[in-house]
Amino acid sequence: MKQLAYLFGIILWATISSCSQNEYKSEAMAMAYDVSKEQGILGETSQSASSSGGTEISENNASLQRKIIKEGNIRFETSNATKTRESILKSVNENNGYLANDNSTSYGSSTDYYITIRVPADRFDILLEQISSTAKKIDSKDIKALDVTEEFIDVQARINTKKELENRYKEILKQAHKVEDILKIENEIGMLRSDIESLEGRLRYLKDKVSYSTLTVNFYEKNVTTSSHSFGFGEKFIGAIYSGWEGMLWFVIGLTSLWPFIIIIIIAVFLIKRVRKNRKKKKGNDIFDFPPVK
Repeated sequence: MKQLAYLFGIILWATISSCSQNEYKSEAMAMAYDVSKEQGILGETSQSASSSGGTEISENNASLQRKIIKEGNIRFETSNATKTRESILKSVNENNGYLANDNSTSYGSSTDYYITIRVPADRFDILLEQISSTAKKIDSKDIKALDVTEEFIDVQARINTKKELENRYKEILKQAHKVEDILKIENEIGMLRSDIESLEGRLRYLKDKVSYSTLTVNFYEKNVTTSSHSFGFGEKFIGAIYSGWEGMLWFVIGLTSLWPFIIIIIIAVFLIKRVRKNRKKKKGNDIFDFPPVK
């Protein structure tokens, strides 16, 4: 009877031990499966699963609205730059846009205006048409449309995958008891969180670019006159005098920086003249010398 009870105890202990080990193995396999799935190293099982779900993914992509980034540049001449700028600002407000950049540069008697506009994508063409109507002559127009639908879907899918993996790690972290295991899991969660934040930042950027198109406007006004007053003769003449005076000052400064060489040249010229003078004086004295009387 005692032997039977002892045998029954061994069987019960082996059963409990086996159950706990199977539970631990199932968790480990789930974790390994998730990691393998994230790193793209699954075998035939993963490939068959992806092939069976391909139709569903393609159907979802087909029903997804295309994500298009529109950007444009336009340069034109106008008969009145001030009124054109006011008209552009009015059109921007009417189309719920805003100015991302606004500056001007003067070149002599003319001024170039550079305006960068962000406008809702569905109002881009309307705004472009309104601005083009104010042009006297369009020099250039460049409109680009970039389809980022594939990147948009890819970034969203990667975010979802990494978030799901992060949740799995958090569940495993609750059951971990060893400090070493806890540290490893927290390290993995930290790297996943960094990747998720980076991908979410990219997704926000794409959404902003898709929602609001960018239009850069450059316009100018020509002031063509032939009068002597417009030429500005007096102003240019005075400017030439100042330029000449400044040039002379720079020349003097340049000579001043060469003062050691100038002193050496002066000393050399003085010595040469002195030697020549002594030679001439010696030749003159030799003329009056008589030969000795024998």
